[in-house]
Amino acid sequence: MSSGNSFWAPPVNTDLRAETPCALALEIEERLVRLDRRGMGWLRSAWQTGYLETAVRSMLRHRARVLIISGFPVGDTFETDGPAGALLLASAMKRLGSEVAVLGAPGFLSQLGQAAALLNLEREVLGARDKLAEGGDPASWLHTAVGHFRPTLVVFVEVPGVTADGNHYNMRRQNISDRTHGWEALLSLCSCPSLAFADGGNELGMGAVGTALQQLDIEPAVSATDQLVIADVSNWGVYGAVALASAYMDRDLFPELSLWQLLEALNVSGIVDGVTGAATPTEDGLPADHGQSLIDELRHLIGSNSDTLDSAKPPTIATPALIPESIS
Repeated sequence: MSSGNSFWAPPVNTDLRAETPCALALEIEERLVRLDRRGMGWLRSAWQTGYLETAVRSMLRHRARVLIISGFPVGDTFETDGPAGALLLASAMKRLGSEVAVLGAPGFLSQLGQAAALLNLEREVLGARDKLAEGGDPASWLHTAVGHFRPTLVVFVEVPGVTADGNHYNMRRQNISDRTHGWEALLSLCSCPSLAFADGGNELGMGAVGTALQQLDIEPAVSATDQLVIADVSNWGVYGAVALASAYMDRDLFPELSLWQLLEALNVSGIVDGVTGAATPTEDGLPADHGQSLIDELRHLIGSNSDTLDSAKPPTIATPALIPESIS
């Protein structure tokens, strides 16, 4: 609920100002990279730990108006890794009372309708398409989009990141710049915190990792966000963040909809697997069962660790958090 210049947020179950990552957050982090696909497990060790905790604190603190960007080109369409996580995150934020807008290339947004409707998000996605993405080069309307929505948090889920040579590349080192839209402009246009979910090193936000990316067989992105969550699959990073947020807010923020249903709805609209190029309910070549098992595992984990979480943090905040509409 919005009132005046403030956003009322329900009392959280833990102090978001705590500085030491809790054991639960670190356990979730480990599970997000345990397959070590594309070296993400190694990268976590080489870069830092505790990033999930920091990212989720920021996400909850600045959740008044959340702008979510996604869409990684594959041929003439987009991949399932990204939109599934973006929509699931949008659903979770709506449950917490946030205003949510999903932004992407107009063609991409038109493919999200059926999946968004399954999560009762159709109005948000269609609203973003109609009001924020009226067509043409995003450079011509991004400023208007930001001014219209006034985000307090901008989130990138599996979005191509610019490299040192000014181009965007996929994991096969193919130049896909003609199908990307320079979403990095949002980092300067939005005077609010930014968060990215990534899984390979070529995504927007991965510049935060620094020189460690040079050890990976990719064209590394140089654009950095304030917070970054890495995982074996970018969608999985979202699942981890939603799980930890669920623990903090003492409510399950996952939808009852199965991941298979969500991915299948994306397939029907033409969105494909980013590895195989096939319209199958998979994420980066992994069957939906893998992602669903992770979600089920995380839901069980946060339920069985509630006592550990409470003991690892200061007492519950007794008063609601007031979040200003404009965060500089």
